[in-house]
Amino acid sequence: MRTQLNTKNDPLEDIMNPFTLDEAVSLIYRLAVLKKDALQPGKKYSITQIGHICGVLTLNDQIEIVIKFHDEMRQFTKEEFYAQVKLLDE
Repeated sequence: MRTQLNTKNDPLEDIMNPFTLDEAVSLIYRLAVLKKDALQPGKKYSITQIGHICGVLTLNDQIEIVIKFHDEMRQFTKEEFYAQVKLLDE
């Protein structure tokens, strides 16, 4: 099986459809924060606010993203991910 990372410019395209395996895998090891904790540009996040995308799982025939935060692990469907999570630029 040959796998390629998803490098689409518009990740919000087809947000109502579940993650494909390529989309989910392309997000692994990226840093993220919850949108409710988002800061103004130029301010620094606390280490407890930053999570990293550490895995992909299949639940009820739907691919979900797993994010490890300082005090918890959470899983998100594609719709939940783009509604609640902000990816941090490198």
